[in-house]
Amino acid sequence: MHKRLSFLIIFIAYFQAFTCNAEIELPDLGSPSDAYLSKMDEPAIGRAYFRNLRQQGQVVEDPLLSEYLQNLGEKLSSKVQDGDFYFNYFFVPQTSINAFALPGGYIGANIGLCLNSDNESQFASVLSHEISHVTQRHISRQVGDQVPNTIQGGLVLLGAVLLSAISGSSEILEAGTMLAPSIMQQGQIDFTREMEIEADSVGIKTLAMSGYDPFAMAEFFNKLSTGGDPRNAASIEFLRTHPTSVNRSAAAKKQARRIEVKRINDSLVFELSKARIRFLYTNSIEKSHAYFLSKTTRVNLPNKTLSNTDIGNLYGLALSSIELGNFEQAQLILDFFIKEYQEYNHFHLAYAKLLLAKNNRQQAITYLKSIISLSPRNIPLTLYYSEVELNYGSAEISHETLLDLFNNVAPSPSQIKLIARAANASGEYAESFSYMGEYYLSIGMFDEAIEQIKIALTIDSITNIQIAKFVARLSEIEEYLENINNR
Repeated sequence: MHKRLSFLIIFIAYFQAFTCNAEIELPDLGSPSDAYLSKMDEPAIGRAYFRNLRQQGQVVEDPLLSEYLQNLGEKLSSKVQDGDFYFNYFFVPQTSINAFALPGGYIGANIGLCLNSDNESQFASVLSHEISHVTQRHISRQVGDQVPNTIQGGLVLLGAVLLSAISGSSEILEAGTMLAPSIMQQGQIDFTREMEIEADSVGIKTLAMSGYDPFAMAEFFNKLSTGGDPRNAASIEFLRTHPTSVNRSAAAKKQARRIEVKRINDSLVFELSKARIRFLYTNSIEKSHAYFLSKTTRVNLPNKTLSNTDIGNLYGLALSSIELGNFEQAQLILDFFIKEYQEYNHFHLAYAKLLLAKNNRQQAITYLKSIISLSPRNIPLTLYYSEVELNYGSAEISHETLLDLFNNVAPSPSQIKLIARAANASGEYAESFSYMGEYYLSIGMFDEAIEQIKIALTIDSITNIQIAKFVARLSEIEEYLENINNR
């Protein structure tokens, strides 16, 4: 077997070993160099692992949060690379403080990292650090020392992984991953001190070029490593995967002092995202409401001198008020925001949610339609509007709207299920089964995907165009599986 292919196989097996844990415990992984993995290999590995995370429920699917993180990440990564990587950013629903990078430019950030960042520069500093591991291709420089010790166990585990992917059987994967502990005991891929410093250095430059505070990285590391900081318990995972030191912090500060930067203000969406995370991932909506209420007791509306933090907390208060049926309080906040901050879809979506909670369904549909006309194909707006149409209006409109969106933007698995529901509700049964086939493909369940497309071909109302499309899709899937089996 070709040497680089051997390393590729072990690398995939190594990544799969981590997915047995309920709490994600990842080393700080970046992107490999051509010595072991080419840039053509990386996206396939990243997609496979990202898909596995999704299957575990370890990817936040909220469109507003996803949009914010992707926009922030692209703003940073665009400063340090010329299209060599296509970065995908995603939140992980873990309250511990951590972030990690996967091959192919997949960057994950725990929701706890965002919640515990005092400002956007701190949050961006950690993302910049992870981006640097990717652009500097640190994984390959480490994996070469680790892989030879794990070849035998890695090949066995990979066999289980591939069989699981082809058959869709989790039992096969579970049997294979029983070997993981012995593999992992032989050594983990941890970045060297020099690599961490290099990632700090490149990350600080990235921060400055993007208009963020270059001191934020050292500041954040120092806060997390201070025993008296209230966030210390949540930072244990971060400190394990990002070991800090006085010298490292001093070097970061020294570099920051030499950088001139034209500062930008932290975005309002950062504070809105923090509030949304706190609302969505609370154990008690009453406690969440009490938190936002305590943070806004001295804020009076209307008020045009609100800080971003105030606005974020008021947004959280409105969301929790809707959930608790306190419509008057939510109405007061949202009436002000949709007028003064109309460019932020967070408030429009919350207002539509308020209308639905008050049983004003047609008004909610009309309102969302008017907002979408100003922001065509905006993902969060379009998805919510389609859901509302599906549940309270026209399934046909929902299907048409989603089809238009997904012809321009690649959908996530949950979004594919949504369009399948819309197609079924509108009587497009063949398309519905076809969409479900795509859903199963997106999560690596090939047999189920084939079954759904074959069912689509049996629908009486199927057209000749649909038959040709579905048969071609079946051929693509079967050819793909045949290539895998012949490797």
